[in-house]
Amino acid sequence: DGDNLTVTHEFLSLMLGVRRSGVTDHLHILEGRHAIRSTRGNVRILDREMLLDIAGGCYGVPEREYEKVLGLPTRVK
Repeated sequence: DGDNLTVTHEFLSLMLGVRRSGVTDHLHILEGRHAIRSTRGNVRILDREMLLDIAGGCYGVPEREYEKVLGLPTRVK
C-alpha cells in the first residue's frame, strides 16, 4: 500500500537475482521517464499507470494465476 517502498538497491538485487549495478541502471531509466523517484533506501512511485504499462504482462497476470492456483487473495486488479 502507498507510493513509498523502503528498499535498497542491494535488497532489490538480491530479490531479483541480478547485480546491484543493474538495479541502479534500471532505476535511473525509470526515473528518467518520471515513473519513480529513487533516493537512499527509498523508491517513490510517481506514475503507477506508467509502471503498469512498462511491465506489460509481467504484472497482474502472474499474480492472478497465483491467486487462482493457491486460493490466496492478491491486491492486483
